[in-house]
Amino acid sequence: MTNILAIDTSSEACSIAIHANGKTNYFHEISSVKHSERILSIVDELLVDSQIKIDELDLIACGVGPGSFTGIRLSCSITQGLGYSLELPVVGISSLSSIAHQLNKSKDINKICCLVNAHMNQIYVGQYQFMSGKITESLERVVNLSDFSMKSLNLDNSFVFLGDGCELINIKTYAIIYPHAKSILELALIEFEQGKQSKPEELKPIYLSGEEHWSKV
Repeated sequence: MTNILAIDTSSEACSIAIHANGKTNYFHEISSVKHSERILSIVDELLVDSQIKIDELDLIACGVGPGSFTGIRLSCSITQGLGYSLELPVVGISSLSSIAHQLNKSKDINKICCLVNAHMNQIYVGQYQFMSGKITESLERVVNLSDFSMKSLNLDNSFVFLGDGCELINIKTYAIIYPHAKSILELALIEFEQGKQSKPEELKPIYLSGEEHWSKV
């Protein structure tokens, strides 16, 4: 049985989850309080709730963005630090895909588009297709608001739209959902079972480079 710690602080949500002994305990809160001031104490509390010690973890996962620069750096640095000290593999998960995963799991909707405000007159766009609860196709990019077009992005009414970016382009949103550590955990477990884990030093946050594409640096 795999014991996993998952962290995401790429948005306004401070989200942490631990899966151990067949159960998942989590903390998820939308807060203006700096995540850095509380995240390690929350991890300690969840370890107690999960009845395991930190050296009993098998894997650490985190949301690698896109999102808040400071938040992404926080979750990645903590994941890398724990991975190094505990000699554990890590898995990085797109924060956008964790948003889509939440809706697919609860509603079994197969075509989902996440639109998240990237500020600077840009929008993050994540397009996903699911089959049997798993992502079969995905495309993530950043688009200038002035260039956003349903047609040019191959979007249509077959997609369900999520995220705070919807209001920027007058698209009706199904819901505003933040990245959640439970979804990060579930997606990371799939990656882990497929042997796609990494060494801590290989974990790469997703940052915006230029105006039209993602770059991992």
